[in-house]
Amino acid sequence: MQNFLWVLMSIIAYVGGLIIIIRMTPRLLSHTFDEMFFMGAAALDILGALLAFGAIVLTFALFNGAFPIRVLNFLLLLGILLVTARTALYCIRPRAGASVVSRALTGGYGFFLAAASVFYIVQIFVSK
Repeated sequence: MQNFLWVLMSIIAYVGGLIIIIRMTPRLLSHTFDEMFFMGAAALDILGALLAFGAIVLTFALFNGAFPIRVLNFLLLLGILLVTARTALYCIRPRAGASVVSRALTGGYGFFLAAASVFYIVQIFVSK
């Protein structure tokens, strides 16, 4: 029962992290990188990534990397990959009123999260 509660809380944290990434990353484009709002929103965006990746780490460690959990983590990482790649592609496109540096920072952040997701997808099935 306790493992079920940990997994449930991690899934809730995962969904909350993805919602934070989806909602906050595009808002970074309307501000320049040296404004306080940009820094606060970027910190919140990093918190969203920590929540999303933390759910994967928790379930993997809780069940010692059992195969069904590896499949669950693969699906969760695939969700992170899709969300961050879509968000990064949205942020990198040129638009009026968006700072070039802000677009580059938010797009780079999204691509780095997508690359981390791909790296952990490979590591889940390579590690023993």
